[in-house]
Amino acid sequence: MERQYFTFVSSLLLALAVVAAFASVGEAAGTPNIIVDFTVKSFNVTNMSIGSTVSTYGSTNLIKGGAASTNWRTLLGKLGPLVWRIPLRYFNGNVGSSAGGNFGDTNGAAYIQAIRNISGIPFVVIGGSTNDNDITTSDAASLVHYFNDNGGKNGGPVDYYVIGNEPDNGFGMDNYIFGGAGNAGYHNIAVAMRAATTRRLYLAGPSLVTWADYKYGDFNNFMSNCNADTDIIDFHKYGDGKVLGNINATYQYRDALNWLRQQINVYFGARANQINIQLGEFNYNSWYDGSWAQAFYTSRNLVHTVSTIGQVLSRGGRAYNYADNNGALGLITDGTSNNDAPAGKYVPLPSYWGIAAWTGGSYLRKLGTVMVSATSLVDGVEVYATDNKAKIVLINKSETQDQALVIQMNGKTTGIYSLYSFRRGMTATDFTNGLQFKAPLKTVSSATYQNGIISVTIPWMSVIVAIVD
Repeated sequence: MERQYFTFVSSLLLALAVVAAFASVGEAAGTPNIIVDFTVKSFNVTNMSIGSTVSTYGSTNLIKGGAASTNWRTLLGKLGPLVWRIPLRYFNGNVGSSAGGNFGDTNGAAYIQAIRNISGIPFVVIGGSTNDNDITTSDAASLVHYFNDNGGKNGGPVDYYVIGNEPDNGFGMDNYIFGGAGNAGYHNIAVAMRAATTRRLYLAGPSLVTWADYKYGDFNNFMSNCNADTDIIDFHKYGDGKVLGNINATYQYRDALNWLRQQINVYFGARANQINIQLGEFNYNSWYDGSWAQAFYTSRNLVHTVSTIGQVLSRGGRAYNYADNNGALGLITDGTSNNDAPAGKYVPLPSYWGIAAWTGGSYLRKLGTVMVSATSLVDGVEVYATDNKAKIVLINKSETQDQALVIQMNGKTTGIYSLYSFRRGMTATDFTNGLQFKAPLKTVSSATYQNGIISVTIPWMSVIVAIVD
């Protein structure tokens, strides 16, 4: 699309050319190409809407790594209150990690307390004795007792649980649903957990590897047999495995939410409107090798993260990034030189800033409590907005093209706004100066808008957030 320029440029804006490289402001300039209607509200946003995963087998995380763990908690705390998924098992009272490669960890209570200490909401993914899914009723009930008895002395109470993890990845859906291979069966586990506490528990499943048409049968099998015991449908979905092009496929998350909601309506009957959907794990890709530096360590990851969360929230779902720590798939580099990260440094990655664009945290206003209608008429540009704390999130997915945007706001005529630029950085190895590793820049502070119009130029492969009052 041919670039649109403002019809006037003041001498002041010319003097601020460096700022204008990130976000330019003016009065109405041409036909609006972004429409935000604050009077048309859709899905509610809650404190359960955005989260991540505590990667328990990492050498550095919330409680590991000595002095580094303090820095870790500080950085994650600055994202604001999030949901934190964490894989744990009971294992004869030695509560700890159930993540593959870290059986034997006994830090379960410390992890939950650390999540509490950064104002997070713990969401426990229950694992078995030897793998993710060989879960007995006694272990599941004992884990609930461990966190919920005695005033939650072990960091609890914990009210949110995923039963098992990716049973379609070798364990077997029939074993997971009906029992087998050490699993007591989903219904029996759910009944035992609810009987272990007087608190209201929210139980999630089936936590499948991905959403795709070849998984429809597994989802339907689960919902057909487990609907009475389930409060949340949990699924995983990572990017399509493309360094270039992944960000243009985030519409698949919207499609997943639409399909799952349709199936929930079929299988859950009168309870359908009470069932939530959560994207329990997402990331740019499900693994990293050297060819992926141009994805994970550039603002492509920023754009992918912001877009994925927007696609999910705009369809009423919840979006949980994976993970705080897993090399390039983490939110922060772990201080090692693994996966092309900088040794000895703990650098927030573009995905970290992708979450911050939504949550605000210590950096800008958090998102509001309800999604509102937002439409982009510009190829490659996405827009999302919330109200009850008005916030507009703009994403430019183009690899080459800046875009001049004219935002028409319905429901807001005159007021003030500020702009924050999450800036482009495409040099994957420059962890010191790369803008993709830095906090957003406030490019406009308390400017006035008239007639519901805000104009802004968004650079290619970047994100701008508008705060509107």
